[in-house]
Amino acid sequence: MNIVAEFLNSTRVGEAQVFGNLTLHPLLRDDDAELDYALMDDAIKEGFARITEVSDEGSIPELKFVNESPSRVLLLEGEELIGAKQNRILNISVMASANLTTLIPVSCVEAGRWGYVSAEFMPAGRTHYAEARAKNRRRVNETMRESGSRRGNQGEVWHEIDTKLARMSVVSHTQAAEDLYIEKRANLDEYQSAFRAMPKQTGALFAVDGIMAGVDLFDCASTLEATLPKLIESYAMDAIDTGARRKNYSEEETTEEFLNRISGSKSEQHEGVGEGFNYTLDSENLAGGALVVDNRLVHLCAFHVEKQDSVRKTPSSRIARNLKQPRTRSSAA
Repeated sequence: MNIVAEFLNSTRVGEAQVFGNLTLHPLLRDDDAELDYALMDDAIKEGFARITEVSDEGSIPELKFVNESPSRVLLLEGEELIGAKQNRILNISVMASANLTTLIPVSCVEAGRWGYVSAEFMPAGRTHYAEARAKNRRRVNETMRESGSRRGNQGEVWHEIDTKLARMSVVSHTQAAEDLYIEKRANLDEYQSAFRAMPKQTGALFAVDGIMAGVDLFDCASTLEATLPKLIESYAMDAIDTGARRKNYSEEETTEEFLNRISGSKSEQHEGVGEGFNYTLDSENLAGGALVVDNRLVHLCAFHVEKQDSVRKTPSSRIARNLKQPRTRSSAA
């Protein structure tokens, strides 16, 4: 049994919470790990870490995470960063070492801007919406297997956002995913107020319209509690997108069946961008990943994806010149 299957095997599903067409199935564990890392939002807020472009010119698929604290810091797949030359999201989860600078792999979620609005990035306090996280995760897994890179398909990311903006009738002058959250703030707040973390909860499995969509699972209940509001918004954005094609979600299945799909998926181990190892999780209709540090599963995410989830797109020519092959080596700050 691999580490992902072992972790899921010791996880149980709690009583579901429901609001509208979104269901949250709490994932509970009795052996809650001791928190020995800081979360990105806290590290930046407290002034112990910062995120910048890699240079004055910048590079779309990578950023620089400077950790000046004695604690390692966890950055989570899908978290959005706003500012600098373009808003970005994390392509994978990273455990950044203490007192080091780490180059982190990202995708741009704002196609119409390539110019500084700030010297550093700030956490947006949200993760990218789940439908897009699923597609990006599949592409990132492909590049990890093919070349060891952690890049997604940037053109596809922009195309997905453009489609979502149009379908939800949201105007964005820079084609930014951020504007979806600004426009739908009142709706998202309703979903936020309807859910809460439970005792011993370390993960959440979400269903939209009663259909399983995805899961995030952590080693610590405190990590889940801090991250849960971001995850709720991620899935709520898809839940209020009533025009979304339901083909992006799986056929009806139980929570046990969905978790079994994750346990049975093909897994490959890759050297972590920071500490530990990144694992890809893939099957015909599932894409996910896991971060394992010190033989402990720190974060797992997995999503249902269609076999042909979208057509690959070519990055926009106006900023494609800035695309560079990401580097994953860490160096002293």
